This record gives sequence, C-alpha cells and structure tokens, in this order.
Amino acid sequence: MGNKTKDVLIDWAINFIRSKDAITGILQNIEKDKEGFDIKATHSNKEEFIIVEPFIKKSEDIINKLQKDRYITIFVMNSYENFKFLIDNWKRLIDFQKLTIYFVNMFSHTDKKWAIKPYLHDLITNNKSLKEGLNSLFVTVEPLTEEYLEGKVYKE
Repeated sequence: MGNKTKDVLIDWAINFIRSKDAITGILQNIEKDKEGFDIKATHSNKEEFIIVEPFIKKSEDIINKLQKDRYITIFVMNSYENFKFLIDNWKRLIDFQKLTIYFVNMFSHTDKKWAIKPYLHDLITNNKSLKEGLNSLFVTVEPLTEEYLEGKVYKE
C-alpha cells in the first residue's frame, strides 16, 4: 500500500473536519505533520491530534501514540482487520477518555463512516453484548480491503 492511500484518507479526514465545523464554527486551523501526528486541528476550545492509518499493521504503533491528556482522533478504513484491532484492544482503548475512532469507506453505497468513543461506549454497554453492539455499528458502512482501496486510489 502506497502513501497515496494514506494521502487520500488524510484529505478525506481534513474535509470531514471542516464539514463538521460548518455547524460549530470553532475550527481555527488545520496543519499536517505536527507534533508527531498526521494532522493537528486547533479549535477554539481544544487541540485535536489526529492519526491516519488506513490499515493498522501494528497495534502498538497506534496504542503508543495515545495520550490521556490529549484529544486524539484516529481515522482508519472500515476493514475487518481494523475492526479486529478495536475488539482486541478494547480494554486498553477505554482508558483514553478523549479518544475517538472513525471507521471510513468513502466509496461505500451506505454510510461513509461510523465513529466510536471507546471510553464512553464502555460506560453504557453491557460487556456481554459488546462485540455484537460494535458489529452492528461496523456493518452500517460497507467494509473494504486494501486491494479494493488500492484499485480505487490508483485508478487513473
């Protein structure tokens, strides 16, 4: 998977952040490659540090970037592997109150994204039905594979 795939998701994330701000009007600045993160969005009330990783290969690379005192948002593609990352690392992710994860498929014919705040979701969910509840979110957006995405991104 080339850098172009990541660039496409970075551009999508930036457009999404700007679009979301159309209602609140609190976005002040968006910068790429700041303070070790792919994107830094400065809002009037917070700084948001954004990790863009289309397909997570090493869980530790993501987990090690999380910080409890920062608003961190992760954008990943809505793939089975990334969903497995969420399930497998749930107990670790719920420790970060300010963490949000977006699962994206900009080519989906249904919804284009779904989001989860593990800390908050864990407060209101029954652990017995956790995987089933998360799966019901996952299926709202068509899952994709690296091969499919590369075919879309590199199609010229």
